[in-house]
Amino acid sequence: MFDREGARHIAQSAIDARVVIDDARTRELQLGWYFGCRSLGEPLIASSGLIVNKSTGKVLRLGSAFPVERDLALYDKGYQFERADLVVLEVANLDATLATLLELGLTVVVPTYEHGSVWRIPRELTRDELAQRLRSLPYVFGDVRLYFGLEALERARALGALRFEVLEFVVPKR
Repeated sequence: MFDREGARHIAQSAIDARVVIDDARTRELQLGWYFGCRSLGEPLIASSGLIVNKSTGKVLRLGSAFPVERDLALYDKGYQFERADLVVLEVANLDATLATLLELGLTVVVPTYEHGSVWRIPRELTRDELAQRLRSLPYVFGDVRLYFGLEALERARALGALRFEVLEFVVPKR
């Protein structure tokens, strides 16, 4: 278990030398420690600080598209990964579940060969493709970036449309 100082040490080692932790903004969360940062030179772009997990010491860098309060609240709800596996365990309302998954913009990559090259261009899954995948549960939508769709998942959870887990996507070792 990482206390404030242990987590601060991890946070400091995870940031650039031109960035410092703003101790006045440090906050304890249920599952982590939040550290706001400030730049010694150029303004920080696309960063609202970082969170260090109390149990694992894993660092999550926050974006700047949303208010920090949103990101902190969602972190304690289990959204702690930049890349995740979204595991659908149960579907109670298929239409609401499909609407949620469509809002997430889940994609599939089908490699194609043209002009001597293999192209891997993602395309969004259709409603029918999503429905087909949900016929066999649990279903894992792998390597998903959920940051912009977290509210949609939370709305679906509150409605009881589906039951799901969000797990860290781990890049397979070669």
